Amino acid sequence: MANTRNKDPAAAEIEVFDAAKHAKAPSHLLANPPLPFPAVRIGIVSSAIGYGLFAARDLAAGEFIFHEAPLMTARFNERFSADAALVASQVAACRGVLFGGGGGGGRGRDRDRDRDRDRERDRDMDRDRVGMVAAVAFPALTARFGMEPVGFETAGRVLGVGTPARGEEGGMGMNLVRGQGMFAGSNVTREEYEAYTSRFAASAGVTEAEAREACLDFFKHYAFQVYGPGDASGCGDGRGASRGLAAATREACVYLLGSLINHCCTPCSSFLGNSSSTENGSNTGPNCSWRIGPSGLAQFIKPRHICVQARRPIHDGEQLTWDYGKREKGFVCECDICQDSLIGGLGSMCGML
Repeated sequence: MANTRNKDPAAAEIEVFDAAKHAKAPSHLLANPPLPFPAVRIGIVSSAIGYGLFAARDLAAGEFIFHEAPLMTARFNERFSADAALVASQVAACRGVLFGGGGGGGRGRDRDRDRDRDRERDRDMDRDRVGMVAAVAFPALTARFGMEPVGFETAGRVLGVGTPARGEEGGMGMNLVRGQGMFAGSNVTREEYEAYTSRFAASAGVTEAEAREACLDFFKHYAFQVYGPGDASGCGDGRGASRGLAAATREACVYLLGSLINHCCTPCSSFLGNSSSTENGSNTGPNCSWRIGPSGLAQFIKPRHICVQARRPIHDGEQLTWDYGKREKGFVCECDICQDSLIGGLGSMCGML
């Protein structure tokens, strides 16, 4: 990142930060955090795809859009994903969010017990609220744990339908860092919500093996791995659980908003033409990238927090997307790039690359 500083009207100096020479970047070169304006809203792309995240205003290229704390964290390893200890960590994380954790009782005098009971009641209310938000955000997971979809009356409040402030304070935007990108609510209708959630029938008599499988699938699809200072991939265009050193075990985080950003293939220039590249100003392909934790000149990002950045100008109402970075067997891509490339029965871009 460079900064132009005019010494005189006829000359300008381009200042470039060299990390090899300086331990810390000058403050005037550091990236700015997201603006304290409405940034994103939730919509439903289709009953098959589910939720998507959409720009709530025009966003500039390079702008940081929002900064969010994780909903849950567990251990993950892409290559050894079925390791019993890792899956147990994921199950504990999911259950802790959906159903809450245990709590200890107060001891001592009656006054102390009363005060401890009040605190425990407040903690129970917080756990119930978080569990409800998670159930609205991830209905497929909650169904596999035997829970019916949340009714639209409650889900609408969580999503901030018509009342964005509710979704900000106690709903989908509750983990956003205050003043660094605001949640603008949702335009999800009852019909859209019920068509989407009706696909998920609550499982009956969930066994421990089924719970482990559900949590492993959930983390594979929604989690981002957290890379340490010595790792090369602390940021990217795809979800962290599918990128980087597959053999390494790391923390993986799930986010209420960040994990809802949908996939879009990076177009092949030889197939679509060089005009498809982001660098040439086209609107084709993924429009966002992400960072987790402080990195480079974005030192404002908190540990384990995700910050989403615009790769190019994004218009109000446009869906936020990035390339997940992997193609699983049987994966049927429904992104715009693939749908536009269905030619003569050859299949989608994902199937051909």
